[in-house]
Amino acid sequence: MSDIGKEILEGLKDAVAYMDGTVDREDFAVTELPPAHAPASIDVKAIRESMGLSQARFASAFGLSLYTLRNWEQGRRQPDPAARAYLKVISAAPDVVRKALMV
Repeated sequence: MSDIGKEILEGLKDAVAYMDGTVDREDFAVTELPPAHAPASIDVKAIRESMGLSQARFASAFGLSLYTLRNWEQGRRQPDPAARAYLKVISAAPDVVRKALMV
């Protein structure tokens, strides 16, 4: 079995033990996360221009469709909430996004 398979199996065993109460639940961290909200609107062109990238380079660098990017910038379409959240992360930490996408 692969290492990933072993990790998945171990995680499933832990989940079952947690649910049936055979392990001390305090050994498992439970983190409450407040709900995240995508911005109501986002200036895609301003984000791209702040990075000094052409539409083609920006789309390519962040895995976006050039056609979609152009539609957003020209106001024909608006990014959906997930895309607005992604664009917000790109604007805040482009290097982190690029690093994550290169793995």
